[in-house]
Amino acid sequence: MTRTKSQKSSRPTSSRVVVTTGCPAGIGPEITLKALAESTSGPAVVVGDRGSLMAAARSAGLDADWVAGLKALGEEGSARVCLLEPTRALSARDRAFGRPSAAAGAAQLEFVEAGFALAKRWSVPLVTGPVSKEAIAKSGLRRASSFRGHTEWLERLDGAPYTVMCFASPRLTTSLVTTHVPLARVTKLLAAASISRAIVELADLLLRQGTRRPRLAVCAFNPHAGEGELLGSEETRAIVPGVERARRVLGRRVQVMGPLGAETAFRLAAQGDFDGVVGMYHDQVTIPMKLLDFGGSVNVTQGLSVVRTSVDHGTAYDIAGKGRADPNAMQAALRLARHLAGQSRRVPQGAH
Repeated sequence: MTRTKSQKSSRPTSSRVVVTTGCPAGIGPEITLKALAESTSGPAVVVGDRGSLMAAARSAGLDADWVAGLKALGEEGSARVCLLEPTRALSARDRAFGRPSAAAGAAQLEFVEAGFALAKRWSVPLVTGPVSKEAIAKSGLRRASSFRGHTEWLERLDGAPYTVMCFASPRLTTSLVTTHVPLARVTKLLAAASISRAIVELADLLLRQGTRRPRLAVCAFNPHAGEGELLGSEETRAIVPGVERARRVLGRRVQVMGPLGAETAFRLAAQGDFDGVVGMYHDQVTIPMKLLDFGGSVNVTQGLSVVRTSVDHGTAYDIAGKGRADPNAMQAALRLARHLAGQSRRVPQGAH
């Protein structure tokens, strides 16, 4: 692992980020170390378990002695990277690669909570590694039983009035109206207000990334945009009013089209006709995003009081501990987090 000289980090700086390692039994510790090994990654506080990080370093051929010597937060002096361990050290059994335990499930939730609290206190970005929703929810922590994902949990921790899940990549940027909910519930959750919010937050993200007059496509919910309500009424009931509401907020700064059939919206976006696409439910967005740029897109949570980005993949238990994990998604998440931290909102919060 490369070590570089850096500025003193005893107090937060505009370039500092907080990074949570995700599930100790997954690839999160490995991709965190690989990403931070880059001399251009900047100062960071890693929130995780030292033993997991050392095991990941050894399996990936990185400098385990460097990890062992990482200073604790508050004692780091001029070190570029320091470590915050918010839980007791995990045993080798509890953090065994590929076999998430109840202890690992509880630990990864505590990493998220401690990392968010630090990022909020310092007003710096939070970058999160991949977690297992199942391992967290079944960890035995009473509060964890309702965990369904970072986005919803961070919204609750922040006391934010809303959040919008987005994915940003060089090829396409997207947002979701609903997130981690059963598909059978989606139609009940579609409303003009939430659709408008997803459009406006996607526009704000694109503007902050430097896209001039973004062109957005809004997906229909039903096949062929409902075929004049022959195949469903969600388009006329919720999506059309949501599009009109967003257009009033955004004015001429952003072009908004829709509802379009999702197959058409993503086909046209993939060939460059749109800068962003708004989807109604999780897989309507994540399937095309992973086909277009798996490992290169970044999960962004709009609506929080701090910048939050994440990798676009899961814990990959099948390759954990084998030294084969690709850090590209974590590197992309770090770069975008730092960029967004230096950009003010382009659309006022709550304008939708």
